Amino acid sequence: MNLTKLAAVTALAIALTACEGGDVVVDASDNSTNTDNSVSGGGGSNNPCAQYTDPDTQNTVQGSFDGTNCSYDSSFVGEDNPLTVNLTIPRIAGAHVFEDSLFVGENTDGTVGPRPTPQAPDTPTADGTVPEGVVLTIRAGARLAWTQSSDYLLINRGSQIIADGSPTAPIIFTSVNDTTDPPTVDPEAVAQWGGIVINGNGITNKCDDTQRANDGCHIVSEGKPSNFGGNNNAESSGILRYVQVKHTGFEVADGDELNGVSFNAVGSGTVVENIQAYSTSDDGLEFFGGAVNVTNFVGLYVNDDSLDYADGYVGTITNALIIHGLNSGNRCIEGDNQGSSGDFDAQPRTTPVVNNMTCLPSASDANVRGDSEGPLYRRGVGTILTNSIIADSWARAVLARSGNECFELNNQATYDVAEAGVDTNVTSTIIACEEPTKDDDVATFASGDDVGQWFTNANGNSAFNTGAAIITDSTNPDIVALNGIYTAPVCSDTGCDFVAPGPTPVTLVPADVEGGATNADGDPIIGAVSADNDWTAGWTFGLQDTANGGRLWFNPATGGTP
Repeated sequence: MNLTKLAAVTALAIALTACEGGDVVVDASDNSTNTDNSVSGGGGSNNPCAQYTDPDTQNTVQGSFDGTNCSYDSSFVGEDNPLTVNLTIPRIAGAHVFEDSLFVGENTDGTVGPRPTPQAPDTPTADGTVPEGVVLTIRAGARLAWTQSSDYLLINRGSQIIADGSPTAPIIFTSVNDTTDPPTVDPEAVAQWGGIVINGNGITNKCDDTQRANDGCHIVSEGKPSNFGGNNNAESSGILRYVQVKHTGFEVADGDELNGVSFNAVGSGTVVENIQAYSTSDDGLEFFGGAVNVTNFVGLYVNDDSLDYADGYVGTITNALIIHGLNSGNRCIEGDNQGSSGDFDAQPRTTPVVNNMTCLPSASDANVRGDSEGPLYRRGVGTILTNSIIADSWARAVLARSGNECFELNNQATYDVAEAGVDTNVTSTIIACEEPTKDDDVATFASGDDVGQWFTNANGNSAFNTGAAIITDSTNPDIVALNGIYTAPVCSDTGCDFVAPGPTPVTLVPADVEGGATNADGDPIIGAVSADNDWTAGWTFGLQDTANGGRLWFNPATGGTP
């Protein structure tokens, strides 16, 4: 397809700045340091589009170039024509536009041949009885876009994605209408394309020990049929670093709406750092088992759950800034032990660690996916929550809305796990909400505590919860929890004061967690980000002030309307 409707762009810095509403300033001198291990790369000065050599015909297959953008039809790659050789997608001034899904590697369902195993990105494909997976490398600053809402990016088991951007040259995955100048998609539109699905060889509690030990774990993924699962929670499915994923969530198969990124049994050897899910109709990041860790996540205007985990996920999520839309967003976290089968005690239990989260519901009750709320733990899930802020302050102060529940437990199995205090506990975390907690209508703690009392250890029955506080009068001007998106107090090594000059100041001492958010002095803070050490600056979309393309319904500096 010759995308003549896309405007010519003369310089990369101008191109990305225009397309991203001024949030991303691209340094044209920023060169990726990724090793080019593709079978072949771009096609030279006349055609810079990605290319590879077909292993069957030995012919060169390359995208078409219209002077600005590269386009790739189904003869290059597609749902029925997955990549079977390594490929590098270069950085160009325009966008790489795909007219079909981009499937990397061939799916294995356990019925034919051995599953591929990941290869190191800097080594050639090995000769041997076990085939090596395919590596898709995407250069820093590249933009990938899809023309059809039903298409998506799939990394099959054993294959890898190396999308290693930088603060000044993030990699952007979006819809084609987001790449025009100016964009022809509404900034908060969703379901313009599918999203990213990564199938790993990690552990899911949908399989038992015998299945895992005998290569019998082949769980069917959301989206078009493909399989994930194995016995290696340390496996690597590649790198996602300084990445935006925008306008996702189309129902690509009956009943299957994809997310920003779906991590299906992805292992801890995978690097996920500085990643944003923006305007998606389903979840932002969803984890089905595995142990992949995430550092520096922004979930902005995710219609359903910004973080959703189940089926034995045991990774760590550190520094998560979550902001619901004016009339969108369900929960900041939705956690299940097992998502659909009803085995609330399945092993390994879903027990992630969440450090330094800031959860900002909009308190809307008119959302397609449900009310805008804080975390929900259910179905026997465990979660370690540390150094976090859950606050409906802006929804109440700016929108004059009454709050929805900001922390909820559901199901007796979840209460039992929480009461044991090993797989679920809370440290140095504050809830500043009108309705801070919600109890299950049936489930109870044996101690007789309600969820709020458990959270704060009010009656001495949950001593494993330390430094947790609840403030219900979050609109009181003496109570300061946030300054826009930033943790409001100036935290020091003696703690963070959340009420000043109130009669009973709430001082919480942040736990010192690896990689957790800090201020400019290096002191740990409570919440995701501080104004003087803002890890979101430069590479994200929609967080800056209105003059620079901000999309927030409150001013990030003052909390006022833009």
